[in-house]
Amino acid sequence: MSERAQEQISESPETATLPNPLELVGVEFGRTALIGVGVIGGSIGLRMKAMGYVGVIVGHDLPDVLDEAIERGAIDRGAGDLSEAIMDADLIVLSTPIEETVKLLPTILKTAKSGAVVTDTAPVKVELAKLAGETVGARAIYIGGHPLAGSSRQGIGNADASLFDDAFWLLTPDAGVPPVSRDNLMWWVRTLGAYPMSLDAATHDRIAATVTHVPLIIALSLSNWVAEETKQIPSLSKLATGNFQTITSMASLPLGVWEGVLRSNRLETEAALRKFRAVLDKCIADMQAGKFAEVWQHAHAFQKKLMRERPGDWDANCELVVTVADRPGILARIAGLLAAHEIGIRDINVIYIRERRGGVLRVVVGSRVDARRAIDILVENGFSARLKE
Repeated sequence: MSERAQEQISESPETATLPNPLELVGVEFGRTALIGVGVIGGSIGLRMKAMGYVGVIVGHDLPDVLDEAIERGAIDRGAGDLSEAIMDADLIVLSTPIEETVKLLPTILKTAKSGAVVTDTAPVKVELAKLAGETVGARAIYIGGHPLAGSSRQGIGNADASLFDDAFWLLTPDAGVPPVSRDNLMWWVRTLGAYPMSLDAATHDRIAATVTHVPLIIALSLSNWVAEETKQIPSLSKLATGNFQTITSMASLPLGVWEGVLRSNRLETEAALRKFRAVLDKCIADMQAGKFAEVWQHAHAFQKKLMRERPGDWDANCELVVTVADRPGILARIAGLLAAHEIGIRDINVIYIRERRGGVLRVVVGSRVDARRAIDILVENGFSARLKE
């Protein structure tokens, strides 16, 4: 990895920058084990294959799930036995419910090959970090992971290679993790289309409680409140559409998706709820005092800030759409051409790919001038390139 790429990796979410995927190329996990091949694990496998992963992907799940995962091309083969699945794996990814992850993690850390990287996709991290730290005889290296992406539809049948595009992927390596293992995992996250960000496990769980678990409780509470009000106003159930359905949509997710998560992060979620309750009380007081405009202005300004800071929100005039053939080294070829003309790439990912026929890449450069120059250079070298509409 280049010195510049290493400098880009920050341990603070406030100062974290996003590594250029092309600067992280060069390290590859030769054998990957996906423990759980549902919508998350399956999407990981599909994206790895779409990005030209040449290693072996082994899945571990129920037989019918493994059969469908093989049929869809998310894994190369399945293994019903856990020890067989992780044998000789360089990267092991647990995409299982939190209870199952807690159960499997110690065994995997002790039986995986020495130096293997073990990560997960669970939305709570403190419990897992503590468990990994207390595992006696661990041979593998644990780095907690949490992609801020998902789907309301579960199962391998709903896996999507583009699921993680432009999403943050939080990583929680502890101080003892070798930098090369951390950096290799960050490279892998970028190949999935996501943006890696490192932070400590406790900060992760506080963030998760604030932006995910509290909104879930709000959705459940609103749904229960309106259900109760419907007893007095029957038409409410028919008229609770639009914004209400948008705000409460999380309440429609299966109990199994959230029960274990909230149990694991209960203390942080309860603390966040108490803070939010105080905010609601202040909002009532502000409305009574005729200060609703101030409430709105503060929230509106924060929403605009969110839009600026979301990953992938580059100026459209700096984005190129490049059609490429299905040939080895095509990404390196494009990067080399632009680098030779001193055009830096801020981001690159696959928009669409069709096996054996090529696909379409999204390439983001630093300025409108560079975008126009890049189009000319790529067209001169036989590529079809244009500004993204």
